[in-house]
Amino acid sequence: MRSAIVGVVVVVILLVGIIGYAVVGFAYSSSRVANADRSLNTVISHQNNLNSTFKDIDKQFNGLSTTSAFDPKQSRTLIDRFVANAKSAGTTVEHDDASLVSARAGLKGQQWLTALSRSPLDREAARIDHARKALSNAKSIAADYVKDGEFFQAFLDAMLDLDTFLNLTSAGDLTAVKATLPSLKNHVDTALQLSAAPGLPSDVHDMLVDLQTLVADFTTLIDALVANDNPAVASAGRRVEADGTKIGAYDFTKIGTAIDAYYKPRVDAFNSEMAKATAA
Repeated sequence: MRSAIVGVVVVVILLVGIIGYAVVGFAYSSSRVANADRSLNTVISHQNNLNSTFKDIDKQFNGLSTTSAFDPKQSRTLIDRFVANAKSAGTTVEHDDASLVSARAGLKGQQWLTALSRSPLDREAARIDHARKALSNAKSIAADYVKDGEFFQAFLDAMLDLDTFLNLTSAGDLTAVKATLPSLKNHVDTALQLSAAPGLPSDVHDMLVDLQTLVADFTTLIDALVANDNPAVASAGRRVEADGTKIGAYDFTKIGTAIDAYYKPRVDAFNSEMAKATAA
């Protein structure tokens, strides 16, 4: 009888131990999932900001046109903000990814204690993996946006110089006009160097080459005007007119559409992975 009672006690102790193990393991798993969830939810809360940054590029590029409504100064301000937003997004992504790496590692802790509670841990790990894939896409997109933005900063600087040049030309101040040409040339040269940025179509590079030619012909024209060399003025004037016609034929809407087509699949991939991360 005594041995039977001892046996029952041993069984009860074992059951209590098993139940206690399961309860402690479940509690530990729940705390790990909750901690990981907080990190994941912080990342998810940044999604709207990232999407806003991704969408912002369309407005900036579509604002670049050769119509009378084009304002290079205003566009330069918008592009500055775009570049700042893209850099900020890249920094946010790096911090978010680091937090997810830490949260993911936390899900593997004390595995001996969570053998009976792996399901929620594995599910949370899968969500984090999707979020990290989304952030990997976001990081590369933001980096490319910065490069594209830097090109447009140089391009718009050239457009501002060109505005100044044309205004001074209308005023007939040839000395002041000539003084603007080095800055115009420098900004056009810089934009040409940056015209191979990710997603920019070949038309952008070709247009900058034509702008370089225009600046050279402007220089020849101003020199001829200063020298009162009428034949040279007429010849340079015809070249400038031809340059202007060629540059005016470039379609900025088409360029913007090409840039959007380059980024859209990557933005879609980001959204797809983030949707999987937010799924229950």
